Amino acid sequence: MLLPINNISHSRINGPGNRLVIWVQGCKFHCKGCFNPETHPYTKDHLMDIDELATLINSDTDIEGITLSGGEPLDYPEQLTCLLRKVAERLTVIIFSGYMIHEIRQSHLLMSVVGMADLSIVGRYDERLAHPYYGKKFIVSRGRIDVNHFKPRVAVEYSVNNKSVTKTGIF
Repeated sequence: MLLPINNISHSRINGPGNRLVIWVQGCKFHCKGCFNPETHPYTKDHLMDIDELATLINSDTDIEGITLSGGEPLDYPEQLTCLLRKVAERLTVIIFSGYMIHEIRQSHLLMSVVGMADLSIVGRYDERLAHPYYGKKFIVSRGRIDVNHFKPRVAVEYSVNNKSVTKTGIF
């Protein structure tokens, strides 16, 4: 099973502790002012095998968890279900999604994926709001993540890997 990936990098902003952030490729929402418009097109580029991704995640002993962002991670519920079943239990899982809570509740698959995460932050991005977390819903599934980490603040981080430099955070 394959998942289209835009980028993978380490971060301390996209959740508590050192995390591996996986930005999927493809998003149908195209929210005005989105931080990651380059992740919107659905492409067959940069497909990664779920088993290889799980191995990459589980072999990284420096991380406390993973954060799934994008693009739109919940557009790939079968792939995420497969991946999250393979992620080591010691790792926490956060999902950033543009899906609204009522849309998630209408899908057994989406509910299942959200239930496998420790925290899902859901709802469309609205650039008119003073902070990106305003207007979002926080779905806590297992109580392993302190939601106070996501109090509105300004934080920017640059991640460097062998292919690129990624600017992430709340600007």
